Amino acid sequence: MHPSRGERTVRGGEERDVRPRVAYLRPWQTLSDYEMGYVMLLGEEFDLDVITVGEPALGGISYPVRKCVWPDTVTLGGRERSLLNAFYSRVLKRRYHIPGLEPLLRKAEIVQGGEAASEHSYQAARLKERYGFRLLLSASENLPLLESRSPRERDRILFTLSKVDHAFCISRLAADRLVEAGFDESAVSLLGHGIDCERFSLSGRKATSGLLRVGYCGRFTPEKGLPVLIEAARSLPVKLVFQGAGPLEQDLKRAAPQAQFLPPRPYRENHLFYKTIDLFVLPSIEYPGLTEQFGFVLIEAMASGLPIVASRVGGIPEVVDDAAVLVPPNDPETLRAEIARLANDRAERERLGRKGRERALRLFRREFVAERMRKVYRKLLSERK
Repeated sequence: MHPSRGERTVRGGEERDVRPRVAYLRPWQTLSDYEMGYVMLLGEEFDLDVITVGEPALGGISYPVRKCVWPDTVTLGGRERSLLNAFYSRVLKRRYHIPGLEPLLRKAEIVQGGEAASEHSYQAARLKERYGFRLLLSASENLPLLESRSPRERDRILFTLSKVDHAFCISRLAADRLVEAGFDESAVSLLGHGIDCERFSLSGRKATSGLLRVGYCGRFTPEKGLPVLIEAARSLPVKLVFQGAGPLEQDLKRAAPQAQFLPPRPYRENHLFYKTIDLFVLPSIEYPGLTEQFGFVLIEAMASGLPIVASRVGGIPEVVDDAAVLVPPNDPETLRAEIARLANDRAERERLGRKGRERALRLFRREFVAERMRKVYRKLLSERK
């Protein structure tokens, strides 16, 4: 029988934590405070060890993590550099390899990997039989897993899937991609992200006067379709507000000189952005090799009680369902019409905002997501006995 939540034992006068040990694997490029906000709730019942490698790309992490470092790592120009990492990633196509991972998994009872194609998931799959842990994936990939892969890459993905006990999939489409690759559908749970719905809430909303404030928060990258939003809003009496950063920043500023551009905030302050706008827009487009997997900002906007207009692409429709207005991707005319319609219909904006808030509370509270993860972990651990 496994120990109860938070149980400790004392042997030989020494207190020992006997909670089941969970190794949570994430490359630092994808590690974020918003994910850790619900993952760390697992620490109430499990001895959680978050293991990472690389440099942060999504902001600083305020939670404790164990960072693995390539032995040849040097810091140049404020960035960590490693020839070994470059060789693994670019030559061997083994991206997100975690050096020194094996000894960290010896005492794990559960290992939570990432995507089926992630190198650290393959590393864990190779060690599973030796150490006897249960292996899970966190899958968000909604493009075909085996297409455009070399035979060696396909073999590694299939080997990983053969060792996985359960997969948390961020959307139905991500689950379908695993099943297409041969994974057992009965071992899949649909599990979106979770947020603090008390922090992202209706309270503290600043009343705006004058032009309707239409906002976007996130990366300034091609797949986000921000030029489409700028084109759609060009002839509308609205104020565009962008918060974020990315390679398209200067191009966007030139295209929309009247728009307001705000720098990224630490995640603990990100809820403040949603209190300053009237309408949230996520104009993502279909882009080669990339498609919107989830749209985390959508659940933040819904929890904040904002009306939303978003593209009907990738995982977006599944996240918002009927709590947002969906438009075809890369269609500025339709997007313009919907923004104009909502700008002139306060009651409809309020209705959509209420519907989004209700959906966020029902499906995307971090406590709800963490509890669903706990239930799967408990089940897998009970099956080991």
